[in-house]
Amino acid sequence: MTDRAPAELTGEEQTAILAERYSQRAEAYDKLWSPVIRPAGERLIRQLSLKAARSIIDVGTGAGALLPAIRRAAPSAAIFGIDRSDGMLRLAWKKHSGSLALMDVQKLAFAANRFDAAVVAFVLFHVPSPQRCLDEVNRVLKPGGSVGTVTWGAERIPMASAIWDEELEGAGAHYLELSATDNRACCDDAEKVTALFEQTGFSVTRVWSETIEYRWRPEDYFDYQMRSTSRLRLLSLDEGDREACLRRIRRRLSGSDDEQYVYSGDVVMAIARKADAGGATSGENDG
Repeated sequence: MTDRAPAELTGEEQTAILAERYSQRAEAYDKLWSPVIRPAGERLIRQLSLKAARSIIDVGTGAGALLPAIRRAAPSAAIFGIDRSDGMLRLAWKKHSGSLALMDVQKLAFAANRFDAAVVAFVLFHVPSPQRCLDEVNRVLKPGGSVGTVTWGAERIPMASAIWDEELEGAGAHYLELSATDNRACCDDAEKVTALFEQTGFSVTRVWSETIEYRWRPEDYFDYQMRSTSRLRLLSLDEGDREACLRRIRRRLSGSDDEQYVYSGDVVMAIARKADAGGATSGENDG
């Protein structure tokens, strides 16, 4: 998409590149990665107590993985899903009969005090300014409205991934890293998430951590590397080098046992509230 160095790209330009990357790998993401992380998002939604909500925004809805769970939790609500990736939104249409819009999560095109609740799952570390994103969420929430988020802590990737990395590096594969949209350090523990919410005027009512563990089927993991995680590095190679690299990877993986395909990751989950019309915030525990 560009030959410029990452340092020469603005945050907005890097966000646009990331959105296009998600569009290109949307089907692989929806089929293969969403099942890994969706259960954590669904648990967050159950803790948000959305039954009485009449309007909800899913910020960074992606392919719409959490929209069915939001609908189950709030059967009478108007639910809006927004995302920057048009490829992901095309898949979301298959899950959601309500409103979806292509929109920057840092510039929400809604009036103030519009929504009763917001879901911001696996989003904050993908924007140049997580605080700006939460400022916007605060703005569009009604007084006393609630927001729930999930962010990444530490990850332990499958051991099979090391084989992919070694062979791709050895083949000279490369890709453009987008530092502005890789902000995991901003919100990778409870203290950071709490501080981020409080800086944007929210009162955190609950914050906790969980661990996700997922055992990949070897064929699914290979497919996901091909179509998503290692896709850009593979495409940086000419066809002959790419095929040779894949042959080496298949050969090295042929003797791998199931333990080589175990993924685990820690997530930080939080629920917060916007101040009510009088400036107070609820101390209610949503758990």
